[in-house]
Amino acid sequence: MDKSLERFLRYVKVDTQSDDTSFSVPSQAKELDLTRLLQSELKDMGIESHINEFGILYGKLPGEKGLDPIGLNSHVDTALECSGKDVKPQIIKNYDGGYIHLNDTYKMSPAEFPTLGEHIGDDLVVTSGDTLLGADDKAGIAIIMAVLYHYVTHPEEKHHPICFCFTPDEEIGRGPDHFNAKEFGAKYAYTVDGGIWNEIATETFNAAHATVIISGVSIHPGEAKGKMVNAANVAMAFDAELPPLKRPQFTEYKEGFNHLVEMSGGCDSAVLRYIIRNHSREELEIQKGEFRAAAKAVEEKFPGAKVELDIGDDYRNMKEILDKHPEAVDQAVKAFHSLGFEPVFQPIRGGTDGATFSFKGCPTPNLGTGSYNHHGRFEYLSVKEFRRMIDIVKQIVKA
Repeated sequence: MDKSLERFLRYVKVDTQSDDTSFSVPSQAKELDLTRLLQSELKDMGIESHINEFGILYGKLPGEKGLDPIGLNSHVDTALECSGKDVKPQIIKNYDGGYIHLNDTYKMSPAEFPTLGEHIGDDLVVTSGDTLLGADDKAGIAIIMAVLYHYVTHPEEKHHPICFCFTPDEEIGRGPDHFNAKEFGAKYAYTVDGGIWNEIATETFNAAHATVIISGVSIHPGEAKGKMVNAANVAMAFDAELPPLKRPQFTEYKEGFNHLVEMSGGCDSAVLRYIIRNHSREELEIQKGEFRAAAKAVEEKFPGAKVELDIGDDYRNMKEILDKHPEAVDQAVKAFHSLGFEPVFQPIRGGTDGATFSFKGCPTPNLGTGSYNHHGRFEYLSVKEFRRMIDIVKQIVKA
């Protein structure tokens, strides 16, 4: 087994799940377990790095003088949807296209997950069926560490100065909050945090969130006639007021959505939490207006109910910046072509630290890792594509 895959398997066994209910930075102290491990491995390579007060690891591998410093970044935390504790990765050698039995309960095949059909003959890293894998984004970390290791151990190969950083809390939208472009030091960078290996992503959603707090009137049900206003009923009515076809399961490509992430409460009070996404800023504002209209409508339908609506913006579409500063995209395309590959361009239907990095002064498109089905027990990594991405990123920073 090569060192790059060994690193990946080591990283996924470190529990780094972030916590959106925590107000600390990072949101979970255990995220730093991986960050400190990376710092130790970098030290063993002879690369200096530091972890700042926000849990971001910054470092730089010097390169050829006069060349633009190029940045590479990934995030250490894993998603909230599925446990990242006690991850037990399994390697499927030479996948035959049939069922992969993760455990006695869970299995997967190309019938349910079509991308598996594209990886027949590949070695795959899968889960034990009890947790996510954590390839999002420990595959990205392992790719960056492999690139750094390659150039440290092959000093005869010339390369651009390589700036790198590893952030916490990306999965809860806070990863780039404390990013400092000057401290990073790159002219432009790449977030290695995608799926498809040959994809260069230059567009993200414009992102917002909404919290809906509903106050009802709680009365003993035996005395409720004409008095009770059940906040849980109002909450369901609020969600029904929003356009049903704008739910994630009915959208694709550049279609925006409203996603009900969490709903809680009872008769006296209820809370709904949404994320709101659209590649168009103008259409995102229309969606926000639909939330305001829904709040007004349910207050009219349920006299006595009070609806508080808090809407805030999270990040913007990085295309605004990358269209003005095309150097990073041009460099990546050149690297793909030099290896005989043709990149594809797809908008990201999700978030990336690179969106905020771009607006903070460091244009940062997104590259893939060869991992799929993120945020759940069916997540897997194509070892072939993972290694291919190492070659591509090496080529990007090559002098």
